[in-house]
Amino acid sequence: MAGVTVPMPSARRGPARARTLAVLTIALVAAVLAAAAPARAQDPGRVVALTPFTANILTQLGVKPVAVAEPASTEEKLDPRLKGVPRLAMSHPNGPNLEQLVALRPDTVFSGPVWRAGTPKIQNLGIRVYDSLDPQRLGTVPIGIRKIAKIVGKEAEGAALANRVQRAYRAASRGIRKRPRVLLVLGLAQYTLAMLGSSWGGDIIEAAGGVLVTKSIKPIGRTSEGALVGNLSNEAVVRMNPDVIIVVPHGAADEVPAIARYYRNFAPWRKTKAARNGRVYVETGDLLLQATSDPASLIRKVRREYLKN
Repeated sequence: MAGVTVPMPSARRGPARARTLAVLTIALVAAVLAAAAPARAQDPGRVVALTPFTANILTQLGVKPVAVAEPASTEEKLDPRLKGVPRLAMSHPNGPNLEQLVALRPDTVFSGPVWRAGTPKIQNLGIRVYDSLDPQRLGTVPIGIRKIAKIVGKEAEGAALANRVQRAYRAASRGIRKRPRVLLVLGLAQYTLAMLGSSWGGDIIEAAGGVLVTKSIKPIGRTSEGALVGNLSNEAVVRMNPDVIIVVPHGAADEVPAIARYYRNFAPWRKTKAARNGRVYVETGDLLLQATSDPASLIRKVRREYLKN
């Protein structure tokens, strides 16, 4: 307590005076210690969540967002308690329309890296923004939950939720009988990229008992999305000869149905085991592209519908 001088009671001043000074001393010490204590989590106030993960985790922690992002592809991931919550139209790469956002009077926005270009504009409006809380790997889901909980002052609830989610996805990986060789690809319009083991989708496939055949493929970049995918030729797919191929079409919402049709009967892959056995699957949602708050359900879905193990 440097810089603080605490007067000590004197026996000559009498017992009443000494007691008074002792009380003042205790109060002063308490004030100094309080000032030195770490600041508590800031009240998030009115919250907007632009990713399914943050929206769901906030809701499960008892902090219901006043709005969530609109894209239809996220609807299947949202907590049922978010039904009826206003949807915000999104545009890439800036995120929500600022006029619509301001009308909601938010104090805090939970965004994501994909909308990061718009973060400074939101912050200039005096709104707090967090845009790096969505886990990129299965093993970091509990960490993401705890970080969100700390921001909204729900650390105890967050710890309990993180432990429940972790126990659930570990349980979903038990009892695996078969481990098929799996190729997971990002299907663009007439172009294919392999999703690597360092991706969210790769983690889910391996947790579901699949053996990724892309371990030898180099990523196209060292950071961001480039580190998660690699170039893949049709000849390489035939050489790998996977038991299962899972395609995740990627593009604008109105392009996805056409991309899906393109890959369901993709001629260059007909010689693979996957194609010959009718095990080329097209996952039109983005469940294998970004984190979900319930990875256990996703692992069970992959085992049941694709890997059959």
